[in-house]
Amino acid sequence: MDPTHLPPTSKMNSTLDHTDAEPQRGSALLVTAFMILVIGLISSATVATTMTRSKDSRFQLDKLKARTLAEAILDAAQKDILVRTANFDDPFELSTVATGTVTIGGVSYAWNATDLTPQVYPVEIDVDGWRPIDVLYDSTDTGGPTQTLYTRVVQLYPGATSASGVETESAMSHLRRTIEVQRNPLFDFAIFYDDDLELLPGPSMEFAGKVHANGDIYVGVGGTLTIDSDYFRCTGEIYRERKNNGSTTNGTVKIKDSNGVFQTLGNDQDFDAYSDPQQWIDFADSTWDGTVQTGSHGVLTQNAPDIGSIANSGHYRTSADLVIHNDRVYHVQNGVEVDVTAQMGGAVTESSSDMYDAREETYVPLTELDLSNPTFQNYVTGVNSDPDPDNDIHQVYAYRSPDPEPANWDPGVTSGWFEGIRLKNGSELPDDLLFVSEDPIYVEGDFNTSDKKTAAVISDAVNLLSNNWSDDREPGDSCYDIDNASETTYNMAMVTGNVRTPDGGGSYSGGLENLPRFHEKWSNQNANINGAFINLFQSRVATESWGKSGVYKPPVRNWLFDPDLLDSSALRNVFPQAVSIDRLVWDEGEPLMPGVQ
Repeated sequence: MDPTHLPPTSKMNSTLDHTDAEPQRGSALLVTAFMILVIGLISSATVATTMTRSKDSRFQLDKLKARTLAEAILDAAQKDILVRTANFDDPFELSTVATGTVTIGGVSYAWNATDLTPQVYPVEIDVDGWRPIDVLYDSTDTGGPTQTLYTRVVQLYPGATSASGVETESAMSHLRRTIEVQRNPLFDFAIFYDDDLELLPGPSMEFAGKVHANGDIYVGVGGTLTIDSDYFRCTGEIYRERKNNGSTTNGTVKIKDSNGVFQTLGNDQDFDAYSDPQQWIDFADSTWDGTVQTGSHGVLTQNAPDIGSIANSGHYRTSADLVIHNDRVYHVQNGVEVDVTAQMGGAVTESSSDMYDAREETYVPLTELDLSNPTFQNYVTGVNSDPDPDNDIHQVYAYRSPDPEPANWDPGVTSGWFEGIRLKNGSELPDDLLFVSEDPIYVEGDFNTSDKKTAAVISDAVNLLSNNWSDDREPGDSCYDIDNASETTYNMAMVTGNVRTPDGGGSYSGGLENLPRFHEKWSNQNANINGAFINLFQSRVATESWGKSGVYKPPVRNWLFDPDLLDSSALRNVFPQAVSIDRLVWDEGEPLMPGVQ
């Protein structure tokens, strides 16, 4: 049909469609532009949100890094405080603030620590800034003896001041750690090893008192081993096997629980018997209720002095009251060493014939101190009763060296040098005395048995000779070729070295049962020791291993912890200290963006 002949209505509609097309196209463009704008805004918002979230994520990551770094700095600061305290270097002796640095990832960071004890316990601290507290030695014995512990509250901060904090990229941490440092004399422990403890006697034995090892404990016995203690702990784990070869130990091991009842540790119930540490924890807790704890429980290191403290340049030499060098004697008076050899009247001598040590396979030149000599007895008694306590004699340091003494003399690195100190006739001591030497010490005969005092021996190796000892032994002699030992009693704490069993197996160290070294045929004779047994280091002079044939025949080991060591004594503050953390608290303010207060 010809369009010119369309009906009028059709023409009108055609005209209307044509005239509306432009506005419709404009509307479409407007909608499109609006949608583009909306999408753009959404995209911008999404980008902004993503950027914000990314920034927040970075901040949260930096915040975590800052806290982790702060924790590492404070861990190092805490260790420094504990180690210095254990090694007689009190960080707060002169000030309530201690400072230090630690290097992490090649960067040096400062830290500081503040002694809060005067604020927390203002009326309870002693003259040295410690808070003494008395606690039951054994919580299972309510009527038993107490021990004095010393605590100090210390707050640690990263940075030079408490407000410094530590910064990483976009975040900062103001983490603080507050610890209660605890120390007590090591002779409050019946047994203390700053390493693995091997407690593997053949015959039955009984120990009463606290037992601690900064390592693993290997325990077993031929008969019955009885641990009468509410504290049997180590930072490693407990094994019913031998460290030197991994063989299972037999016999019966009994340890007291929190109610005072002895419970058995079977040879199939040690740490290795359980598939995971939590099962071992559950077993130990249900069996002993806190007496037996290991590294799985979170037992922490009891920090102790290192061997440098007994060197002739170490703490005990520089803090000694009486110094014995070869055959000379010096009394330290008001910080000055005064030669008093003539006043000792022959109490200190050098042996005319050397003693043969079969374990070390050498003759031993000796400096001998005759503790019964009246001149020694009277001199110590006299100065300890005069009005000046600064000149009292309680620490005796003895050592031998070539004369003249070489600079930086060290017998532990000198080839062919093996000499020792012998304490003789020591059944009665004039006062509480601590004997220290970097050399091996030989204690001959009954020691501190009459009018008993507090006594201790610290040395490279502690050797015990009986009342029947004779210097007649020669190379090639077996212990069966010399006179039998006779019953002898030693009332003393001992700190000494050993020759350790290597990790992974090897020659047995002899264990706790041979920490004091014997040299005679003791068969069926009692070696009575009342004291404490402490191993802090490996021997550096007496380094021959245990187990050689014919050196000795073991005694009847009648060994006990001496609760008299818990009593107040002049030796409590001069004896090596165990230093640990009793309580720990963290706190941190809100992490801040750098520069924002």
